[in-house]
Amino acid sequence: MTIIYNNNTGNLPLKFFDIGINWNQHKIYRPNGFDYFHWLQTDAGMGIISIGDQKIRLNTGQGFLMRPNIPHSFFPDSSKTEWQTSFITFEGTAASELVEFLNLNDYQLYSQLDLELSTFIHHNFNNFQKNSFEDTLIQSNAIYNFLMLLRRNAHHNRLMFTDNPVTNIIMTYIRNHYREKITNESFSNLTGYSVSHTIKIFHDQTGETPLKYLSDFRLRMAKSLIIFHSSLSIKKISELVGFSSPSYFAKQFKVFFGSSPNQFRK
Repeated sequence: MTIIYNNNTGNLPLKFFDIGINWNQHKIYRPNGFDYFHWLQTDAGMGIISIGDQKIRLNTGQGFLMRPNIPHSFFPDSSKTEWQTSFITFEGTAASELVEFLNLNDYQLYSQLDLELSTFIHHNFNNFQKNSFEDTLIQSNAIYNFLMLLRRNAHHNRLMFTDNPVTNIIMTYIRNHYREKITNESFSNLTGYSVSHTIKIFHDQTGETPLKYLSDFRLRMAKSLIIFHSSLSIKKISELVGFSSPSYFAKQFKVFFGSSPNQFRK
């Protein structure tokens, strides 16, 4: 069992907090979540992740990504068999924006990892043992490549958002069509249920309505565009993420992030 902690306190776009391989995973209980993005994968055995009202099995060859501050716990599925994992936790000045840009959810199960992703931590582990300035840049770049692998695997996996297929369908639809005009009737037509029943199912699973989830998703995507595409006007960004009114977009952005789009860009 090997784990490395990062002692570097400098600001970087991406930096790790800790990384581990061949880890005999014990029970973890975090009622207030964790301060960092957390990737956990099963190399042998099986574990259970409890998050929200979901209990998710993490089988061998599967991985799980959590955002910071999401209450959760996890533990081995059996007292007779060790749950062996690899993991990396990370943060950084660009971490949240990159995760938004890659369309990653608050938490996601990757049910099938390709070879490059499943072996990434083992192959790159030695690079995280060094702490010179040049090494921290290499580590930051490695985490970026890791996120690209997550994005590629997300494209090939139908990620599990909740245990409810209706909610999954709506979330997937929003991720693929958020630039378009979407109404409650759109969701109703998608699920085959009435508008009121569709909203109730989604709200029971997520704590918010589909339109609120859509609006928040659009705003997070807009934030990423503001950061990574400085040549785009705020008006154009509002159009690209599905807002028909730039003034309404600016108002909602300020409510959500605490500053106007122009202030945020500056």
